[in-house]
Amino acid sequence: MKNLKYLPIMIVAIAMSLTSCSKDDYDDHDYHLEHVKVASAELPEEFNYGSTYQIDVTIELPNSCYSYYNQFDYIYKGAERLIYPIAHIDDGIACNPSITETVFSIPIQVLQHEPYVFKFYQGEDEEGKDMFLTIEVPVTN
Repeated sequence: MKNLKYLPIMIVAIAMSLTSCSKDDYDDHDYHLEHVKVASAELPEEFNYGSTYQIDVTIELPNSCYSYYNQFDYIYKGAERLIYPIAHIDDGIACNPSITETVFSIPIQVLQHEPYVFKFYQGEDEEGKDMFLTIEVPVTN
């Protein structure tokens, strides 16, 4: 009977050792995240206060190492909305150099009466300052 007292602990230990994963079980690779350039954005001519819209944004992925997982920074600055799409970039692998475009949607619920000013990231200038595609959308009641 004394030996049976440790049986549950031994069963758990054996089960854990059989189901544990080593680092080799994963497809580990180096990667980093980076803001990518917006090629275009489709917005309505005007917003109706209280309505919800889907804004379609087209981004450029510079090569096959870039992929987009529907991630973006959306920063409020008063009436301005700064939008920075984020790409996942695989490091240390061979990349196909062709540029691809992909489209994602941003839901916008219109909750202000003043015009919305959307600023879509377009890269940096030679001085390292962010450049934007700026689109203003008025709001009607």
